[in-house]
Amino acid sequence: MEPRLRFPASREAYFLERVNRFVVRAATAEGELRLHLPNTGRLEWLQPGALLRYLPRTGGRTRGRVLLAREGKVWALLDSSYAEAALPALVAGWGWRYLSAQPRVAGSRLDALVRDAEGGERLLEMKSATRVAGGTACFPDAPSLRARKHLEILTARGGVLLFAVLRADARRFSPCAVDPEFGAALCRALEAGLRVRAVRARVQPAEFVWDGELPLYCGA
Repeated sequence: MEPRLRFPASREAYFLERVNRFVVRAATAEGELRLHLPNTGRLEWLQPGALLRYLPRTGGRTRGRVLLAREGKVWALLDSSYAEAALPALVAGWGWRYLSAQPRVAGSRLDALVRDAEGGERLLEMKSATRVAGGTACFPDAPSLRARKHLEILTARGGVLLFAVLRADARRFSPCAVDPEFGAALCRALEAGLRVRAVRARVQPAEFVWDGELPLYCGA
């Protein structure tokens, strides 16, 4: 299985403003449209005039779904469902086996159950990062109680935390300073033996490719 995934055909747009957590206004060849934004992060790097790629649709309250956004010359994947779809190929590259999606544990739904190279079953949670500054990718870009809860579950159950950096300009990963409680909890989890990996993706309008692991630093 190749560690890549092809996107459906998308159209070009230019970001105008974020109406709310789930909707943006964008300028397109069809005029100004409201598009669904499948990313609830702050996305402070997404500025008016940024180039978007979106998947058109008819009906509903919006006319399409944002797929990608470009900062400078770098594309970022804003729809993490495609990263989730490429997760089996990624773990296969580690010599692991993808067993099932979205297991429910302790009142939470995690991303996957996997079997590692030694034959042990492990819970895996993937957190997507699109913020990069000075070559450092970080997560979360806003305080996240949900992320802290998942970290506690994974630490208690010997799971795996995967940071998926969904743009190609990152050279390292660190927790974002905006959520110091998550950063401190991540440091404690690493000291306790939690398996944590950061993986970068190369994103283009046509496809998504896992592009190698990043060094991870415990500290913003």
